[in-house]
Amino acid sequence: MLRIFNRALLAATALCACAFSYAQDGLMISEAKVRQFLPAASSSVGYFTLENNSERERTLKAVELESLGRVEIHTHEHSDGMMKMRKLDSLTIGANSRIVLQPGGLHLMLFSPQQALSVDQTLKMTLIFADGERVNGQARVFSLIEKEQKRDSGSEHQHHHN
Repeated sequence: MLRIFNRALLAATALCACAFSYAQDGLMISEAKVRQFLPAASSSVGYFTLENNSERERTLKAVELESLGRVEIHTHEHSDGMMKMRKLDSLTIGANSRIVLQPGGLHLMLFSPQQALSVDQTLKMTLIFADGERVNGQARVFSLIEKEQKRDSGSEHQHHHN
């Protein structure tokens, strides 16, 4: 039954490839994007949503992105009255839950670009889990200017959690 559901989910996902959603074995990646490297910057950031629609916990160990030498999973945390970033060795996603990598929270740190990234370019992305499972998807490159323009126009969608 789960296999039939996954195939249906994959078929539905294929119909909306424009939204960059990818599903495999109960895991769904959506809204994957990476910020274009700023001039002279040695790092950038990436975000995505990961849904675990299965009955078992999953542990994300690594993310690979085409054209990037190194990708790390990071979180923000308050320490001594300051917001600090901390690298995570893994990220656990509970059964039937989702995590959102976004500004100010969990996110990807991107290093060592092997070539310049162009806005709206798509990069192959692979999520690697502790059990050896690999889930493939794509991430769209966006610019910081694009983000600032959206914020200024008020069109950037904000989520508020209480």
